[in-house]
Amino acid sequence: MSKGRHSRDGARVSSYRKEGVEHVLMTPSANVITIMLIQEQELFSSIKDTISMEDKNDDLAKLSLLTEDILLEHLKHRYDKNLIYTYLGDILVAVNPFHETNLYTTQIRDFYRYSTDIQKPPHVYALVDLVYRNVCHGIYKQQCCVISGESGSGKTESTKLFLKQLMYLCGGSSQLEQQILQATPLLESFGNAQTVMNNNSSRFGKYIALKFINGKVIGAQISDYLLEKSRVVIQSPGERNFHIFYYLFDYLPLETKQILCLRTKHDYRYLLTNSSLDVQNATATNSLDEVINAMGLLNFTDKVRILKNNDLSNNGREQHSMFRILSGILTIGNLEFSIDDEGFTQQNFDEEKAKKNLSIIANMFGVNSDLIMECLTTMTTLTRNERVIRKFSLQSSQDARDALSKHLYARLFSWLIGKINETLNNPYSSQSYHHVVEIGLLDIYGFEHFELNSFEQLCINLANEQIQFFFNQHIFRMEMTEYEHEGIIAERLAFTDNQTLLELFMAKPLGILSLLDDESRLPKATDQTFVEKLNYHFGLNKHECYSINRNNKYSFTIHHYAGKVSYCALGFLEKNRDTLSDSVVDMFKNSRDDLIRLLFHGNPSDESIDSNKGLQHRTAAEKDARNRLTVGAQYRNSLQILMDRMCASHPVFMRCLKPNQQKQAYLFDDSFVRAQLRYCGMLETTRIRKEGYSVRLSFEEFIQKYGLLSKARPSNVPSITCRYILEETHLTEWQLGKTKLFLKYYHPEYLEKLMNKYRQAALLIQRRFRGYVGRKHFKQLKSISQIYKNEVNQFCANIEDINSQMIQTLTRLSDKLPGKAVPSVNPEDDHRPRPPVRESSLNSSSQINNTGMAGRHSLPATKMASPPTTPTSTLTTNQLMVDYDSLLSYLTLKYGSPGERESCLKWFRDTQYPYVCHKGTFPSWFHGNITRHRAEELLSKQSVGCFLIRLSESRFGFSLSFRAEDRCRHYMINQLKNLKYNVIGEAKVHKSLDELLLYYRTHELSNWDGHLTEPCKADWSQYDHESLTPIQHNTKNHVNYHSKNNPAQLLKTSTLPISYYANPPFPYSTKICGTRPMMMNNSLNASTKLPIAIVPPFTK
Repeated sequence: MSKGRHSRDGARVSSYRKEGVEHVLMTPSANVITIMLIQEQELFSSIKDTISMEDKNDDLAKLSLLTEDILLEHLKHRYDKNLIYTYLGDILVAVNPFHETNLYTTQIRDFYRYSTDIQKPPHVYALVDLVYRNVCHGIYKQQCCVISGESGSGKTESTKLFLKQLMYLCGGSSQLEQQILQATPLLESFGNAQTVMNNNSSRFGKYIALKFINGKVIGAQISDYLLEKSRVVIQSPGERNFHIFYYLFDYLPLETKQILCLRTKHDYRYLLTNSSLDVQNATATNSLDEVINAMGLLNFTDKVRILKNNDLSNNGREQHSMFRILSGILTIGNLEFSIDDEGFTQQNFDEEKAKKNLSIIANMFGVNSDLIMECLTTMTTLTRNERVIRKFSLQSSQDARDALSKHLYARLFSWLIGKINETLNNPYSSQSYHHVVEIGLLDIYGFEHFELNSFEQLCINLANEQIQFFFNQHIFRMEMTEYEHEGIIAERLAFTDNQTLLELFMAKPLGILSLLDDESRLPKATDQTFVEKLNYHFGLNKHECYSINRNNKYSFTIHHYAGKVSYCALGFLEKNRDTLSDSVVDMFKNSRDDLIRLLFHGNPSDESIDSNKGLQHRTAAEKDARNRLTVGAQYRNSLQILMDRMCASHPVFMRCLKPNQQKQAYLFDDSFVRAQLRYCGMLETTRIRKEGYSVRLSFEEFIQKYGLLSKARPSNVPSITCRYILEETHLTEWQLGKTKLFLKYYHPEYLEKLMNKYRQAALLIQRRFRGYVGRKHFKQLKSISQIYKNEVNQFCANIEDINSQMIQTLTRLSDKLPGKAVPSVNPEDDHRPRPPVRESSLNSSSQINNTGMAGRHSLPATKMASPPTTPTSTLTTNQLMVDYDSLLSYLTLKYGSPGERESCLKWFRDTQYPYVCHKGTFPSWFHGNITRHRAEELLSKQSVGCFLIRLSESRFGFSLSFRAEDRCRHYMINQLKNLKYNVIGEAKVHKSLDELLLYYRTHELSNWDGHLTEPCKADWSQYDHESLTPIQHNTKNHVNYHSKNNPAQLLKTSTLPISYYANPPFPYSTKICGTRPMMMNNSLNASTKLPIAIVPPFTK
């Protein structure tokens, strides 16, 4: 019986006794709750001071006087105080600190997650909160965040912080959210490199589209733009190759390096270009272990497949195949060619070093070494049924070698993107859902200006021109046009428009890219003729954004929005053509490696491909029929698609600034930052955000969103209703147009705060109503359950009557049998399957006790040996190559509802038994299919950190249960399609459950600061071991009898799934043969209660 009293602070204290122990509960009073809220507010206030100090001038649009010097002074003042974020109206400005800060702690993340303060200090988390609230409230159906700035300004880190906080706001506990986050380090390792401007520079652009329903992410897709694949074979002075190449040497074990035939990184030409190894890599923070873990979480396979002749196959091991390709690329860069007397490349090499390199390349790529040399030294074509072989010069062979390396790496990177999208994409179409919203995140390379600028820099700077044009279009041009159309009174601002420069690049037929394509198609065109054509069309002041370089015939200058950049056109035509020999493509299509065949669109499942067969040569007409797009044309099309996608979304902007060119912390270069402010148009942007109206809503949209804020009766004229709402909310500085309402950038946040009380009231009403409906539905289900229970009891009573009659019949027949005793069946030799046993609920004496034993009489148990089998094809079929949620319907059809005990047991026997059971015994930490309540009872008396693993009660998976300081905690464990295990919500993947437990003995789980300590050992004398063991079918039909009788032995019963009896391996007559020995041993009498079973007809 519970007792109640009150403490000094007014809290109610109650106690009750359970199992002889008194438990005390304390319900906090209103005073205690108030104190807690005050303490929380003080904590948030201290955090706010940390983020924004005195909270002065954090929005430069609120300054009374705006000049370039004032903007620069405020940014420098805040930077010196480690306040790197500043608002320009609704645009966030971030200055790269070049050092670790305390601005991203858990407390600050929670501050921007839970705080309802509309005056939040500027932060990337505040921008995420704004975007996420728009998702939850359905304000915009499509949004995109544009993070721009020059190389080294912090765009990549800002993107990662944005994405991480966005997943945190979603809950951050699902497997999909962790997969989205883990895609970033994987892409960085293959797509980022160190440059002179940035230690972790993105050498490709990406646009991440995240889809949400009711605030929860349901899928994602990554689009990539123009990987700088030339970096694979050559790097500028002071720069490095892609990170992944250095990870292989820095982190791979020695045994793996030997398998991949890797030496030291000083032995490879592709890593020694311009002494790039001497450059200190300060940002290789993602070790290879993190990359491999990300691959595991994203369902990249690494299991060994066994061939028919018991040989190990590299096929099916995607991770290993990727490393083999990388090793082959590095080795092929070491190939050196010699020339014959005529000046052509020789095909046969006599040097031992060349033969060894060829052997390694052939082994890594799964091709024949002779074919490799044929592809790199000759070109074979067919013209009018005549085979023509053309030998390469030394330079042509070197170009063919480098082209092979670049193409192979680029195709590997594209496959990597596709593999990630396959995992992150929602398996169902968008039409299957209602109210799907999208948040796009653009992370693209920044503006670059090196001593030597080539074709890659031209494309990168063109992308930045497009981003700047989109910014100008949205901030200035569209806004001014709409002011005029709606009759809004506003000051017209001048801004730097870069539309003429985009026309210089994109115009047809006289644009730079179009002229480059024309020259690329001409057989006698050169890089010099291309520059001459540019000078003819745009030079001599014919275009304001183009200048001729008199001192270099291969160079020309473009006047970008960020300054003048001179480009060297050497290699432009070849890079734009980006062709790969057809003989190389055919060779790789016939590779023995599945992944390489897939990269070149071969058949990855064809085991009969002969890698030694000759190349399939195509005619010149067949080559011309392909109509390949050039790199410039592909890039122009992809940029246009990106712009169309962004224009269809509501954008939010984040401008990243670089404080100095030395990448040094605590150094603010005034002139360098001033130049960035000028070419980004920061002063004009601040003015238009201060004086303009960035929020424009139609009258109907505004009334639909904020109509509850007006108590006045709505008018038939929408503009009058909008005026009522605005006047009652006491808003100022707004204007009514002809069809739209124009608001300042800070007005929506104020209106949202007023709407919060209505939303809270709506939630309260919904909660009460749903509770009422739930209770009513529960009563109906309870009534129906009682009816079903009565019917089942009646059915069981009828079955028991039939059993009683059968016992009497068998007893009478026993008197007529001959005196020769019939040998009884030895349970150890009886391998016959048994039907499922169910005891009657009408007789309490026949109930099964906790030890799994039946009543007084039961069928003999089937003791099965643990078969040394591998898992069935359940987790390897094509239907299962999707995530767990999409597997649920398939698994339900195969095993039954995941909420039923027998369904989970059958799933475990079919798919998990070989992974959990070792040499016929279960590990001490595995407790079978016990309930959550039973697990808590076992752990309640254990020390903190004591753990166990059990089968999940409501899903096909496992549950990790452990003792924490305050209570027992439970975490779900999934097995991924690549057969690895993962705690849902965690980023780490594991090859086995033993490895998972070993990892969390030294690492923390989410939301808990402790570690797992020791297992709670299972007592299998209390559990049903047989139900977890796969059934070993005996194809023999005979029964072994033994003369020794044992009538009083109590035997366990084995339960088989119902689906087993749909296609039984034995005749039904063998299923009840055990009844006859029981009868002959005088085990049956008139009062015997047999287990209930449906007995099918006898077979002849």
